[in-house]
Amino acid sequence: MPELPHVVTSAPGKLVLTGEYAVLCGAPAIIAAIDRRVRVDVRPADSGGWRVVSTGFVEELAASKADVFGAGATSSLGLVSHFLPAETAPEHARLRIDSSDCYDGRTKLGVGSSAAVTVALAAALSNWRGTPLDLDTLIDGHRAFQGGGSGLDIATSYLGGIVRFQDRKAETIDLPTGIHLGFVFTGSSTRTLDLVGIFDNWRTRTDAEPTLQAFLMAAENVADCTGNAQAFMDRLRQYIDSLSALDGHANIGIFGPGHQRASALASQLGVLYKPCGAGGGDCGVAIATDRDAIDRFLADASFFDLVPLSAEVAPDGVTVATR
Repeated sequence: MPELPHVVTSAPGKLVLTGEYAVLCGAPAIIAAIDRRVRVDVRPADSGGWRVVSTGFVEELAASKADVFGAGATSSLGLVSHFLPAETAPEHARLRIDSSDCYDGRTKLGVGSSAAVTVALAAALSNWRGTPLDLDTLIDGHRAFQGGGSGLDIATSYLGGIVRFQDRKAETIDLPTGIHLGFVFTGSSTRTLDLVGIFDNWRTRTDAEPTLQAFLMAAENVADCTGNAQAFMDRLRQYIDSLSALDGHANIGIFGPGHQRASALASQLGVLYKPCGAGGGDCGVAIATDRDAIDRFLADASFFDLVPLSAEVAPDGVTVATR
Protein backbone atom coordinates (compact mmCIF):
# COMPACT_ATOMS: atom_id res chain seq x y z
CA MET A 1 0.00 0.00 0.00
CA PRO A 2 1.42 3.45 -0.90
CA GLU A 3 2.14 5.82 1.95
CA LEU A 4 -0.97 7.81 2.84
CA PRO A 5 -0.73 11.60 3.29
CA HIS A 6 -1.65 13.80 6.21
CA VAL A 7 -4.98 15.35 5.09
CA VAL A 8 -6.70 18.46 6.48
CA THR A 9 -10.24 19.36 5.41
CA SER A 10 -13.00 21.74 6.40
CA ALA A 11 -16.68 22.19 5.57
CA PRO A 12 -19.11 24.99 6.43
CA GLY A 13 -22.24 24.81 8.51
CA LYS A 14 -25.57 25.95 7.15
CA LEU A 15 -28.73 27.89 7.96
CA VAL A 16 -31.96 27.42 6.01
CA LEU A 17 -33.35 30.64 4.55
CA THR A 18 -36.53 29.20 2.98
CA GLY A 19 -38.10 25.82 2.33
CA GLU A 20 -37.68 24.05 5.68
CA TYR A 21 -40.24 21.23 5.97
CA ALA A 22 -41.40 22.00 2.41
CA VAL A 23 -38.24 20.34 1.07
CA LEU A 24 -39.42 17.06 2.63
CA CYS A 25 -42.41 17.20 0.27
CA GLY A 26 -40.37 17.88 -2.87
CA ALA A 27 -40.48 21.70 -2.83
CA PRO A 28 -37.28 23.76 -3.17
CA ALA A 29 -35.26 25.21 -0.32
CA ILE A 30 -32.72 28.02 -0.22
CA ILE A 31 -29.86 27.51 2.22
CA ALA A 32 -26.89 29.64 3.23
CA ALA A 33 -23.53 28.05 3.96
CA ILE A 34 -22.03 29.95 6.89
CA ASP A 35 -18.46 30.43 8.04
CA ARG A 36 -18.91 28.26 11.13
CA ARG A 37 -16.72 25.43 9.88
CA VAL A 38 -15.93 21.88 10.94
CA ARG A 39 -12.28 20.88 10.55
CA VAL A 40 -10.92 17.37 10.15
CA ASP A 41 -7.27 16.28 10.43
CA VAL A 42 -6.37 12.68 9.61
CA ARG A 43 -2.95 11.06 9.31
CA PRO A 44 -1.48 7.56 9.39
CA ALA A 45 0.39 6.53 12.54
CA ASP A 46 3.02 3.95 13.43
CA SER A 47 1.15 2.29 16.29
CA GLY A 48 -1.80 2.51 18.66
CA GLY A 49 -4.67 1.55 16.36
CA TRP A 50 -7.16 4.26 15.45
CA ARG A 51 -7.52 7.19 17.83
CA VAL A 52 -10.34 9.69 17.33
CA VAL A 53 -10.24 13.01 19.19
CA SER A 54 -13.21 15.29 18.76
CA THR A 55 -14.17 18.73 19.99
CA GLY A 56 -17.88 19.36 20.28
CA PHE A 57 -19.01 16.16 18.54
CA VAL A 58 -17.96 12.92 20.29
CA GLU A 59 -15.66 11.99 23.12
CA GLU A 60 -12.15 10.71 22.52
CA LEU A 61 -12.22 7.18 21.16
CA ALA A 62 -9.58 4.53 20.63
CA ALA A 63 -10.14 1.35 18.66
CA SER A 64 -8.35 -1.25 16.59
CA LYS A 65 -8.75 -1.19 12.83
CA ALA A 66 -10.98 -4.26 13.12
CA ASP A 67 -13.24 -2.40 15.56
CA VAL A 68 -13.42 0.69 13.35
CA PHE A 69 -14.41 -1.23 10.26
CA GLY A 70 -16.85 -3.42 12.13
CA ALA A 71 -18.66 -0.40 13.63
CA GLY A 72 -22.32 0.23 12.87
CA ALA A 73 -23.32 3.01 10.49
CA THR A 74 -24.94 4.99 13.29
CA SER A 75 -21.74 5.33 15.32
CA SER A 76 -19.07 7.97 14.76
CA LEU A 77 -16.62 5.22 13.85
CA GLY A 78 -19.23 3.87 11.45
CA LEU A 79 -18.86 7.05 9.41
CA VAL A 80 -15.22 6.13 8.82
CA SER A 81 -16.11 2.66 7.57
CA HIS A 82 -18.88 4.06 5.36
CA PHE A 83 -16.48 6.28 3.42
CA LEU A 84 -13.27 4.26 3.50
CA PRO A 85 -12.91 0.59 2.48
CA ALA A 86 -11.06 -1.48 5.05
CA GLU A 87 -8.52 -2.64 2.46
CA THR A 88 -7.52 0.98 1.81
CA ALA A 89 -7.22 1.94 5.47
CA PRO A 90 -4.03 1.85 7.55
CA GLU A 91 -3.76 -0.24 10.68
CA HIS A 92 -3.03 2.86 12.75
CA ALA A 93 -4.30 6.42 12.32
CA ARG A 94 -4.95 9.66 14.17
CA LEU A 95 -8.21 11.45 13.43
CA ARG A 96 -9.17 14.82 14.89
CA ILE A 97 -12.62 16.36 14.36
CA ASP A 98 -13.19 19.94 15.51
CA SER A 99 -16.78 21.18 15.36
CA SER A 100 -16.44 23.74 18.16
CA ASP A 101 -17.39 26.55 15.74
CA CYS A 102 -20.88 25.05 15.71
CA TYR A 103 -21.40 25.44 19.46
CA ASP A 104 -22.10 28.29 21.87
CA GLY A 105 -20.05 27.04 24.80
CA ARG A 106 -21.40 23.51 25.22
CA THR A 107 -24.75 24.28 23.57
CA LYS A 108 -25.25 23.14 19.99
CA LEU A 109 -26.23 26.02 17.72
CA GLY A 110 -28.15 23.97 15.18
CA VAL A 111 -26.09 25.01 12.15
CA GLY A 112 -25.71 21.60 10.52
CA SER A 113 -22.63 20.42 12.38
CA SER A 114 -23.28 16.71 11.82
CA ALA A 115 -23.57 17.28 8.06
CA ALA A 116 -20.41 19.39 8.04
CA VAL A 117 -18.61 16.63 9.98
CA THR A 118 -19.82 14.09 7.43
CA VAL A 119 -18.65 16.18 4.46
CA ALA A 120 -15.27 17.12 5.95
CA LEU A 121 -14.57 13.56 7.09
CA ALA A 122 -15.66 12.04 3.78
CA ALA A 123 -13.46 14.51 1.91
CA ALA A 124 -10.42 13.47 3.95
CA LEU A 125 -11.11 9.77 3.54
CA SER A 126 -11.86 10.08 -0.18
CA ASN A 127 -8.34 11.46 -0.56
CA TRP A 128 -7.03 8.24 0.98
CA ARG A 129 -9.43 6.21 -1.12
CA GLY A 130 -8.25 7.96 -4.28
CA THR A 131 -11.74 8.71 -5.61
CA PRO A 132 -13.68 11.99 -5.85
CA LEU A 133 -16.51 12.94 -3.52
CA ASP A 134 -20.00 12.12 -4.76
CA LEU A 135 -22.99 14.10 -3.42
CA ASP A 136 -25.39 11.15 -3.52
CA THR A 137 -22.95 8.99 -1.54
CA LEU A 138 -22.54 11.81 0.99
CA ILE A 139 -26.31 12.17 1.40
CA ASP A 140 -26.79 8.42 1.82
CA GLY A 141 -23.99 8.22 4.37
CA HIS A 142 -25.41 11.07 6.42
CA ARG A 143 -28.90 9.58 6.33
CA ALA A 144 -27.54 6.30 7.66
CA PHE A 145 -25.70 8.15 10.42
CA GLN A 146 -28.50 10.57 11.38
CA GLY A 147 -31.53 8.41 10.63
CA GLY A 148 -33.08 10.53 7.87
CA GLY A 149 -33.04 14.00 6.36
CA SER A 150 -33.48 15.63 2.95
CA GLY A 151 -29.76 16.10 2.25
CA LEU A 152 -29.95 19.90 1.99
CA ASP A 153 -27.40 20.40 4.75
CA ILE A 154 -24.96 17.96 3.12
CA ALA A 155 -25.32 19.69 -0.26
CA THR A 156 -24.73 23.12 1.29
CA SER A 157 -21.62 22.04 3.19
CA TYR A 158 -20.35 20.43 0.01
CA LEU A 159 -20.97 23.41 -2.32
CA GLY A 160 -20.80 26.52 -0.11
CA GLY A 161 -22.43 29.87 -0.87
CA ILE A 162 -26.19 30.15 -1.32
CA VAL A 163 -27.68 26.84 -2.45
CA ARG A 164 -31.01 25.95 -4.01
CA PHE A 165 -31.88 22.34 -3.15
CA GLN A 166 -34.74 20.18 -4.38
CA ASP A 167 -35.12 16.40 -4.70
CA ARG A 168 -31.41 15.72 -4.02
CA LYS A 169 -30.37 18.18 -6.73
CA ALA A 170 -28.36 21.24 -5.69
CA GLU A 171 -26.99 24.34 -7.36
CA THR A 172 -25.40 27.55 -6.14
CA ILE A 173 -27.38 30.74 -6.75
CA ASP A 174 -27.19 34.42 -5.85
CA LEU A 175 -29.62 36.23 -3.61
CA PRO A 176 -30.91 39.48 -5.10
CA THR A 177 -28.56 42.42 -4.86
CA GLY A 178 -29.40 44.49 -1.79
CA ILE A 179 -30.61 41.64 0.43
CA HIS A 180 -28.93 41.63 3.88
CA LEU A 181 -28.95 38.86 6.49
CA GLY A 182 -28.44 38.84 10.25
CA PHE A 183 -28.40 35.64 12.33
CA VAL A 184 -29.26 35.10 15.99
CA PHE A 185 -29.19 32.11 18.34
CA THR A 186 -32.23 31.66 20.59
CA GLY A 187 -30.14 30.23 23.42
CA SER A 188 -31.59 26.71 23.29
CA SER A 189 -31.08 23.68 21.08
CA THR A 190 -33.70 21.68 19.22
CA ARG A 191 -33.88 18.01 18.27
CA THR A 192 -34.71 18.40 14.60
CA LEU A 193 -35.96 14.83 14.19
CA ASP A 194 -38.55 15.34 16.94
CA LEU A 195 -40.12 18.34 15.18
CA VAL A 196 -39.90 16.69 11.77
CA GLY A 197 -41.69 13.68 13.23
CA ILE A 198 -44.59 15.90 14.30
CA PHE A 199 -44.71 17.41 10.80
CA ASP A 200 -44.66 14.00 9.13
CA ASN A 201 -47.53 12.78 11.30
CA TRP A 202 -49.55 15.94 10.68
CA ARG A 203 -49.22 15.93 6.89
CA THR A 204 -50.89 12.51 6.69
CA ARG A 205 -54.12 13.95 8.11
CA THR A 206 -56.88 14.72 5.63
CA ASP A 207 -57.45 18.20 7.07
CA ALA A 208 -53.78 19.11 6.54
CA GLU A 209 -53.96 19.27 2.74
CA PRO A 210 -55.11 22.90 2.20
CA THR A 211 -52.57 24.35 4.65
CA LEU A 212 -49.80 22.10 3.34
CA GLN A 213 -50.45 22.92 -0.32
CA ALA A 214 -50.51 26.67 0.40
CA PHE A 215 -47.20 26.31 2.24
CA LEU A 216 -45.57 24.33 -0.57
CA MET A 217 -46.71 26.93 -3.11
CA ALA A 218 -45.22 29.71 -0.97
CA ALA A 219 -41.90 27.82 -0.84
CA GLU A 220 -41.93 27.43 -4.64
CA ASN A 221 -42.76 31.10 -5.14
CA VAL A 222 -39.97 32.51 -2.99
CA ALA A 223 -37.38 30.11 -4.42
CA ASP A 224 -38.37 31.16 -7.94
CA CYS A 225 -38.11 34.88 -7.15
CA THR A 226 -34.43 35.59 -6.57
CA GLY A 227 -33.88 38.14 -9.33
CA ASN A 228 -35.29 41.25 -7.64
CA ALA A 229 -34.86 42.32 -4.02
CA GLN A 230 -38.31 43.80 -3.43
CA ALA A 231 -40.12 40.95 -5.16
CA PHE A 232 -38.07 38.49 -3.12
CA MET A 233 -38.98 40.27 0.11
CA ASP A 234 -42.68 40.23 -0.82
CA ARG A 235 -42.60 36.50 -1.54
CA LEU A 236 -40.55 35.89 1.61
CA ARG A 237 -43.16 37.69 3.71
CA GLN A 238 -45.82 35.43 2.23
CA TYR A 239 -43.67 32.38 2.92
CA ILE A 240 -43.14 33.35 6.58
CA ASP A 241 -46.90 33.87 6.99
CA SER A 242 -47.52 30.45 5.46
CA LEU A 243 -44.90 28.82 7.71
CA SER A 244 -46.58 30.42 10.73
CA ALA A 245 -50.00 29.17 9.56
CA LEU A 246 -48.61 25.65 9.18
CA ASP A 247 -47.09 25.85 12.65
CA GLY A 248 -50.40 26.91 14.15
CA HIS A 249 -52.30 24.17 12.35
CA ALA A 250 -49.84 21.35 13.03
CA ASN A 251 -48.75 22.42 16.55
CA ILE A 252 -45.10 21.74 15.76
CA GLY A 253 -43.66 24.59 17.81
CA ILE A 254 -41.54 26.04 14.99
CA PHE A 255 -41.94 29.57 16.35
CA GLY A 256 -40.73 28.77 19.85
CA PRO A 257 -40.36 31.43 22.57
CA GLY A 258 -36.99 32.70 21.33
CA HIS A 259 -38.24 33.04 17.78
CA GLN A 260 -41.35 34.85 19.03
CA ARG A 261 -39.14 37.39 20.80
CA ALA A 262 -37.01 37.79 17.70
CA SER A 263 -40.10 38.25 15.53
CA ALA A 264 -41.35 41.00 17.87
CA LEU A 265 -38.01 42.81 17.63
CA ALA A 266 -37.96 42.45 13.85
CA SER A 267 -41.47 43.87 13.60
CA GLN A 268 -40.41 46.94 15.57
CA LEU A 269 -37.52 47.54 13.18
CA GLY A 270 -39.34 46.80 9.94
CA VAL A 271 -37.35 43.68 9.02
CA LEU A 272 -38.50 40.15 8.29
CA TYR A 273 -37.59 37.32 10.63
CA LYS A 274 -37.95 33.55 10.57
CA PRO A 275 -36.49 30.46 12.23
CA CYS A 276 -33.79 28.65 10.27
CA GLY A 277 -34.63 25.01 9.72
CA ALA A 278 -36.80 23.00 12.10
CA GLY A 279 -37.26 25.92 14.50
CA GLY A 280 -38.30 25.56 18.11
CA GLY A 281 -34.92 26.83 19.29
CA ASP A 282 -31.58 26.97 17.45
CA CYS A 283 -31.02 29.93 15.10
CA GLY A 284 -33.08 32.40 13.11
CA VAL A 285 -32.45 34.96 10.42
CA ALA A 286 -33.46 38.60 9.99
CA ILE A 287 -33.69 39.70 6.36
CA ALA A 288 -34.01 43.21 4.98
CA THR A 289 -33.01 45.50 2.14
CA ASP A 290 -31.74 48.01 4.74
CA ARG A 291 -28.32 47.07 6.14
CA ASP A 292 -28.72 49.55 9.01
CA ALA A 293 -31.96 47.86 10.08
CA ILE A 294 -30.18 44.51 10.29
CA ASP A 295 -27.39 46.11 12.33
CA ARG A 296 -29.97 47.56 14.74
CA PHE A 297 -31.65 44.16 15.02
CA LEU A 298 -28.36 42.51 15.99
CA ALA A 299 -27.44 45.35 18.36
CA ASP A 300 -30.78 45.03 20.20
CA ALA A 301 -30.95 41.23 20.17
CA SER A 302 -29.43 40.77 23.63
CA PHE A 303 -32.23 42.87 25.17
CA PHE A 304 -34.62 40.17 23.91
CA ASP A 305 -32.53 37.31 25.37
CA LEU A 306 -31.10 36.45 21.96
CA VAL A 307 -27.47 35.88 21.03
CA PRO A 308 -26.23 37.70 17.90
CA LEU A 309 -24.48 35.07 15.84
CA SER A 310 -21.18 36.04 14.29
CA ALA A 311 -21.66 34.37 10.91
CA GLU A 312 -21.39 35.35 7.28
CA VAL A 313 -22.22 33.45 4.12
CA ALA A 314 -19.29 31.13 3.37
CA PRO A 315 -18.48 31.23 -0.34
CA ASP A 316 -16.37 28.06 -0.14
CA GLY A 317 -17.75 24.61 0.42
CA VAL A 318 -15.56 21.69 1.42
CA THR A 319 -11.81 22.29 1.19
CA VAL A 320 -9.01 19.69 1.11
CA ALA A 321 -5.27 20.11 1.70
CA THR A 322 -2.48 17.56 2.09
CA ARG A 323 0.69 17.97 4.12
